[in-house]
Amino acid sequence: MSVADAGGRTTGVAIVDGGSFVLPYDYELVRALVAQGIAVDVYVSQTRYNGAFLHALRDLKGVRVRERAISRTAAPRWKGALAYVLLLLDVRRAADRYHAVNLQFSVFWPIEIALLWPLRRRLVYTVHNPVPHGFARRRHAPTARLAALARTLVFASRFSRDDFMARYGERFRAKSVLIAHGTAAVAPGLDAVRYVARGTPEALVYWSTVKPYKGVELFGELARSTGLASDPLRLEIHGAWDESLKPLRDELAALGVAIDDRFLGPAELRALLARNVVFLLPYREASQSGALYTLLHHGCVFLCADVGDLGDFMRRSGLDALLLAERSADAVADALERLRRDPAAIAARLQAAQDASGWAAAATDIRRAYGASA
Repeated sequence: MSVADAGGRTTGVAIVDGGSFVLPYDYELVRALVAQGIAVDVYVSQTRYNGAFLHALRDLKGVRVRERAISRTAAPRWKGALAYVLLLLDVRRAADRYHAVNLQFSVFWPIEIALLWPLRRRLVYTVHNPVPHGFARRRHAPTARLAALARTLVFASRFSRDDFMARYGERFRAKSVLIAHGTAAVAPGLDAVRYVARGTPEALVYWSTVKPYKGVELFGELARSTGLASDPLRLEIHGAWDESLKPLRDELAALGVAIDDRFLGPAELRALLARNVVFLLPYREASQSGALYTLLHHGCVFLCADVGDLGDFMRRSGLDALLLAERSADAVADALERLRRDPAAIAARLQAAQDASGWAAAATDIRRAYGASA
C-alpha cells in the first residue's frame, strides 16, 4: 500500500490538519494507518492545546510530523495564513510520496482549492460537519467545492454522511467512505476504562468547549427546576466559553452552577473523568461529538440530547434510557431515574458500546479510503 521515497523509506499517506483542530482524532487515525503498514506524514500546526498528541505522533514508527505556526494559539492571523500556504506547498513538494492526501479540516478554502487542485486525484476530504456549526443555510459553498474536488470523502458518522447527502446530493455517495469515529483518550496511550455500576452520582456535569450550539442554557432550567429536588445534584460546567456566551455564563453562576471557564490540562481532565458523576451533552445540533467518544473511552456515564449522531449512536447501542426525550429539566430527571433503577444493565450496555467502538473495527474502511488502490 505504500510507495518508496528516494531514501528507501516507504510513505503512503499525508494527513493535513493545518489548524491542529482534531489532534486526538488525527492520532488515532494515524495509529490505525500505521497498524496496516502504511507510513504517514502528518502536516499540522504548533498549538497551545493537545501538544501531547503532537509528541506522541512524532514517536510513532513510520510517521513524520511537519509543523508550522498556523493556529491562532501559535501565531497572529496573517502569519498563520502565510504559514498555511507554506505548509500546503510542503505537501505539494512531497506529493510523489503519497497515494492519498487527506485534508482533515479546512482552514481557508481558497488556498486549499488553489494548492490542492493538482492533487485532486489523491485528495481525501474528511467531512466532520456538513456545514459549519451555527451556519444558517442548508449548503455551505466552500464545503461543496472541496467535496467536488476530492477523490474520496470520509465521514466519521452515519448521520453526518446521510445529512451531507441530503444537503448536497446523492451524487457524492459513490465516492464516500464511512469510518466510524472510535473512542478517544484525553492523552495518548491511555487504555480504555471499563464500565462498572457506581453508587449515587455526586454531580451532573458538562465538559467540552462551550459554544452556542452545545445547549448549555439547559443548566439554567436545571438550576431552577424542582424536578431534581428529591435527589439534588451539584451542577458543573467545565470548559472554555465562547465570548458571545459570557452573559449566560454569569447568569448560570448566579444560579449556583459551578463554572470552570478554561481548558483543562490532561491531569485535571483525567481527574474529572474519574469522578462518580453523570455527564450531560445537551447539544442543540451535532454531527458527531468528540466529547462523547472521549467519555466512552474513559468509562463515563452520559446523558444525550436526541440530535445528530448522538441520538443515532445511543439507539444503535441500546442506550435509549440515557437519551433525553426532549431538552428539558424534566427529561433529564426522567433519564436520571432510569439510570438509578438499573445501573448495572446500563453499565453493561455502555461497556458493549465501548467494545464496539474501537478503531480496529474500522480497519477495512480505512484500507478502502486510504489504500493505494482506492
